[in-house]
Amino acid sequence: MNTLSISSFYPPSLTLPAGDFMARRSAGTHAAFALPLMRPGMRLLDCGCGPGSITLGLAERIRPGGIVGIDCQGEQLRQANEKAVERNLNAAFIQANVYELPFGAAEFDGVFSHALFEHLARPTAALMELRRVMKPGAFIALRSPDWGGFVLDPWDDDVSAAIHAYRDLQIEKGSDVMAGRKLGTWLRATGFHHVTPSASYEIYPSTRLIADYLARELEQNNQEAGAFILREWAEKPGAMFAQSWFEAVGWKPWL
Repeated sequence: MNTLSISSFYPPSLTLPAGDFMARRSAGTHAAFALPLMRPGMRLLDCGCGPGSITLGLAERIRPGGIVGIDCQGEQLRQANEKAVERNLNAAFIQANVYELPFGAAEFDGVFSHALFEHLARPTAALMELRRVMKPGAFIALRSPDWGGFVLDPWDDDVSAAIHAYRDLQIEKGSDVMAGRKLGTWLRATGFHHVTPSASYEIYPSTRLIADYLARELEQNNQEAGAFILREWAEKPGAMFAQSWFEAVGWKPWL
């Protein structure tokens, strides 16, 4: 299991909207497991691309090939397209439904998806649709968190209650908080072969930033006590927040 400390790059006192928080992610920090699969000239699909910060890094990797990022958030996509133009990258961002992709069969050499499958009610249906648009022999690379491996220090009953309150909010919204460990199983169930799982940890260099990110969602759902506990915890000397991520790579059969 790899350990990855993300230093890219959170000022200790900064608080960010969710979109800006996600925009701190990059191909180097959050797609490292998939980078060895990338080759110049490929045509890739990134599902759940968000603000496109990872997608643009993948586009750099596969020049002169191209990448299409899809998401359900239109405003993020507009900004991502502007950044692609600024950086002269062959990347396009469109609004699309992962269950009904606007692409023909066998269009892509590879599919990447980060932090999407934990939010899907029908993950295997999404994988079947992704398989449809993949060329024979194409790869798929997935990454999702798993709440079974979160590590915080210092840890006490109050911090535990606050973290579980946030987890329960995700479950109420339909998220699978244990999705990470299931990625390989879902790939095998939908006909992908040579499925290879892996795992890594993201250690946040700014506990204030991650605590504020969680706290604001708690506050929006009338969980002010938990929000206060997390912000107070983040100020403690030596506080550490480590998030577990699981990855899985699989291949579409040639026949």
